Amino acid sequence: MQQVVQVTNLSKHYKNIKAVDALSFTVNEGDVYGFLGQNGAGKSTTIRMLLTLIEPTQGDIKMFGLKLNQHRKTILQSVGAIIEKPDVYKYLSAYNNLNLFARMSGIHPTEKKLMQQLEMVGLKERAHDTVKTFSQGMKQRLGIAIALIHDPRLIILDEPTNGLDPQGIADVRNLILHLSREMKKTLVVSSHLLNEMEQVATRLLIIDKGKKLVEGTTAELFDPAQTLLELDSLNNTEALLLLQNSAWQTALQPQRSNSLLLKIHRNAIPNLHVWLVQQNIKIVSLQSRHSLEDYFLQVTSSGQHVAAFTN
Repeated sequence: MQQVVQVTNLSKHYKNIKAVDALSFTVNEGDVYGFLGQNGAGKSTTIRMLLTLIEPTQGDIKMFGLKLNQHRKTILQSVGAIIEKPDVYKYLSAYNNLNLFARMSGIHPTEKKLMQQLEMVGLKERAHDTVKTFSQGMKQRLGIAIALIHDPRLIILDEPTNGLDPQGIADVRNLILHLSREMKKTLVVSSHLLNEMEQVATRLLIIDKGKKLVEGTTAELFDPAQTLLELDSLNNTEALLLLQNSAWQTALQPQRSNSLLLKIHRNAIPNLHVWLVQQNIKIVSLQSRHSLEDYFLQVTSSGQHVAAFTN
């Protein structure tokens, strides 16, 4: 499978702050690549380096097999992007906005082509209405139409659902699925809405404090043989000591909260429960973690910020 993006040891430092720290990842052709991390994790900084808006402190970026620092113009002709909220002219119609941005990019589309783009993002019926009358979700969809007007191979969306109501979020989600499944586009999508990414992403990257924590397909991350299990008891210190001196010691994971964390096959959970009872451990809770939200909060240092990733 062809690699559309290949990032190697990418870093960006601001004085004593490491916004991105030796980050490496790959995006394959056809991926909806979910780029996840809490605010300040380094997502937007990384995306800005991919788009040459800021220069890396060190590291290499390749797109379509070419080095970005040597073939910037050629590469960016095949990339469409929205960084935060789309910047459009509110006193122009959706049609005129799209036509203007196309011509600014050196493209001279026909009226039919422009209307097809607006239809794809669900704005055909509002094509000649001024953008100042649009909801934020409609503006976001117009921004995506603008990003797609030159038919890019790679689409980069930075927090595309920020500030949207539930209907707007659903519209963007369905558009991402359409671009991936019907138009066969490759997408990189950063987001803090984990339940949304769980529905659209084919592969995921989770970063924390500028560093990569995990990367892989959703199937790999949620492999039943790799089930994350959270254990709480009336005496976790005693339980931890017993586990460290038992056959379960290889399942223990680094502890990021007061709970104990193990990684085992889900079929082994009943056996572990029986063993703990036999050791006279007073179990308060024994919970397997399957959702992206649970997984994210377990592997990052942000477990105390649950609300930030669920709203």
